[in-house]
Amino acid sequence: MNHPEKTPARLWLVRHGQTDWNAQRRMQGHSPTELNATGHQQAQMLSQWFAARNFSAIWSSDLPRALQTAQAIATRQSCPITVTPQLRERNLGAFEGKTWDEVRAMRTDLTGNNAGNGDLADWTGVPGVESDQELWDRARAVLDTMSDAERGNDVMAVTHGGVLKHVLWHVLGLPTGAPRRFGLSNGLTVVLEKRGSTYYLVSLLDIEMLTGRPPTADTANAPSA
Repeated sequence: MNHPEKTPARLWLVRHGQTDWNAQRRMQGHSPTELNATGHQQAQMLSQWFAARNFSAIWSSDLPRALQTAQAIATRQSCPITVTPQLRERNLGAFEGKTWDEVRAMRTDLTGNNAGNGDLADWTGVPGVESDQELWDRARAVLDTMSDAERGNDVMAVTHGGVLKHVLWHVLGLPTGAPRRFGLSNGLTVVLEKRGSTYYLVSLLDIEMLTGRPPTADTANAPSA
């Protein structure tokens, strides 16, 4: 008897909880920052929210802020965590640890116009920074791996604002480097399905709003002042 093909995996991409550098408006990149007290609270809230859904697998960036978030969520799940550097934030080189204002000044010195469209979420062509294509290639590769391995299941990936931004740019067909007109709060969740060779946006959730709290602050790369 023929069995119908399993439905695509549903991928739940979750941004990590808050860090001190988020609160201080500092660029993090590959820096191994950890969750602060607020971030740990957010991770526990995510764990409670996701407890009603059974995930077949949880993947996580290897950076502490993401892994700590994934570990909190995993306490209510019966699956292991797969840790991979493919889900890391963009490598920001010499910009890591700098405040948004310091980055604006550094980028103006390099390019004369802040680079790109002036939005600090756009790092197109900035010297010494991981390129858009490199970031998307590694993110797409791990999405494909998760989707192919977990057909018919819900699978989570705990990652970073820069990765989520690029995923949304590509899934929605926006030009790379387009001004970011969507929030990237800590705990933001993007839900995707792979349909054929492309990805489809199922949902974009700010879990804080769904629990009756005010929306959390956008602590990802700053929009232009």
